[in-house]
Amino acid sequence: MMRAATVKTPGPAESLEIAEVPDAAPAEGELSIEVQFAGVGFVDTLFRAGAFGLPTPFVPGIEVTGRVRELGAGVTGFAVGQPVGALLNDFGRGARAGGYAEIAVAHASMAIPLPEDADLARIAGVLVNGVTAWMALHDLARLRVDDDVLVLGASGGLGGVLSRLAAVHPARRVIGVVGSEAKRASAADACTDVIVGADLIPALDALTDGRGVDVVIDPVGGELRAQAFERLAPFGRLLVLGNASGQDRALSGDAAFYGTRQVMGFSLGGVAHLVPHQVRTALSAVVGLTHRGVLREPAPSVVPLDDVAEVHRALENRSAPPKTVLAVRA
Repeated sequence: MMRAATVKTPGPAESLEIAEVPDAAPAEGELSIEVQFAGVGFVDTLFRAGAFGLPTPFVPGIEVTGRVRELGAGVTGFAVGQPVGALLNDFGRGARAGGYAEIAVAHASMAIPLPEDADLARIAGVLVNGVTAWMALHDLARLRVDDDVLVLGASGGLGGVLSRLAAVHPARRVIGVVGSEAKRASAADACTDVIVGADLIPALDALTDGRGVDVVIDPVGGELRAQAFERLAPFGRLLVLGNASGQDRALSGDAAFYGTRQVMGFSLGGVAHLVPHQVRTALSAVVGLTHRGVLREPAPSVVPLDDVAEVHRALENRSAPPKTVLAVRA
């Protein structure tokens, strides 16, 4: 038996219960991992609350680091005891997740070996956001060195990684959008300019001399999405990566046509099982950049597994640090 944070009935943070459950074992093409750290993201709170209708009991957690426990049939390229990082959000293969547990199971195409001296806590905190950001910028936006990039929600976990990765690429300019003056400093390290959302249109017009930007990265939605879409330069690309505002504003097809603009969406969990090579490429890139200190991700807050409900509450009331990971094993 193993310890895990489980959700038997979807609901508030108190729905998370630390319980003893049967050990997880790998099937063909999978490997099991003795989890040391599990990343926590806002999407986990949605899983817990039942937003996606996943079968229960359910163990949240879609990014982990630890050591290989067991290899399923047909798995090569890994060795028992080897440090690894893995994504557990390939939901197209069926219900996955399971990171908030002492043992997790990942498909081999969603895992990558790690250096022995890797900072497992830091890497656990960057896996999902980093892979999402890499694939969005490289596979969809096809970021160029002369691009101006606008990142909505730049002070958040995903927005922060997107800003830092765009700067590393490098884009010509990375303009971050934050919700208030109080959040400006938290985005300043990765962005050439920071705008408060309420001032988006005049501030962006002043920064770009009315030209607009080449790429908009949007995990926020709502009115900011609509305004940013209208400030895309010709051949500009809007990438929709989420809807934290909960407001899905309609965009005009005619405006896309007349303005020569593109709108693209990307859900890693929805397509990961269909593009395993691209996922592995992104994993390798993000882990390598983080391990070498090129992608300067801040150290995450590390809390015990027993405090997972408190972490979920902080995420929901917007008081959480940019990234938190659970220390699953002492």
